[in-house]
Amino acid sequence: MMRKIAVVGFKGGIGKTTICVNLSAGLALRGKRVLLVDTDTQSNVAMALGVTNYTYSLADVLSRDVPLADAIIPTRNNLDIVPGSLSLFKAQQRMVMEIAREEIFFNLFNGTDDYDFQIFDCAPSLSLLTINAMYYVDEVFVPVSMEMLAMAGARQFMTYLRQVSRMLGRSASIRLIIPSFFDPRRKVSNIIMTMLKEDFGKRVTPPIWVDTKLSEAPGEGKTIFEYAPRSRGARDYTRFTELVLKMRPVRRNNHR
Repeated sequence: MMRKIAVVGFKGGIGKTTICVNLSAGLALRGKRVLLVDTDTQSNVAMALGVTNYTYSLADVLSRDVPLADAIIPTRNNLDIVPGSLSLFKAQQRMVMEIAREEIFFNLFNGTDDYDFQIFDCAPSLSLLTINAMYYVDEVFVPVSMEMLAMAGARQFMTYLRQVSRMLGRSASIRLIIPSFFDPRRKVSNIIMTMLKEDFGKRVTPPIWVDTKLSEAPGEGKTIFEYAPRSRGARDYTRFTELVLKMRPVRRNNHR
């Protein structure tokens, strides 16, 4: 059964793309076929994986200029991506005019069930693309950096997801809360960890620690496993990947 996951957060700088790229790479290294979709205009997924020259992006598919297959780029063994681009601004404006606009991803990704995982890197905004992703996937992962504003953003997101669920009659399950940029030397890190566990209980994962190698790897177009396989970051993402693999898939009825 293919697992469909959206990584969502309503604040920038919380490690969302780093999580998407390194989780996808970790899964691919374990033989799982992964499609990583970038719904953000900054197209950081492609950069982080060293993909600089590509013809088509998700925006071209949404605009019906090309089929999805033309925008899928193999980047590593078992790891394909659909890159984002600045053109997603205009594509999203066109989406607003479509009937059943929150269901566009269902039609768009129809026929891609030969993957074991589809992972969506969502922009930190209340966009139609984010709504589509959350409506399409079965699972949501929420990164929370060790800052009070990020904690407030996580709580805001929970409220928003409940509203989307009531409005659309379908929503994904929030399965994991991922503490990022954890530094035990900072008092605020320990405070946020305590707050997360009080609010979200067992959904809180072990933290992803601060590691300069995680910051450097995207600049080299490499995953943490390629750039610094013996680093703290690589160990954290190995543990996180194993946790995700052990989770039981969410089984839900079709959206219609």
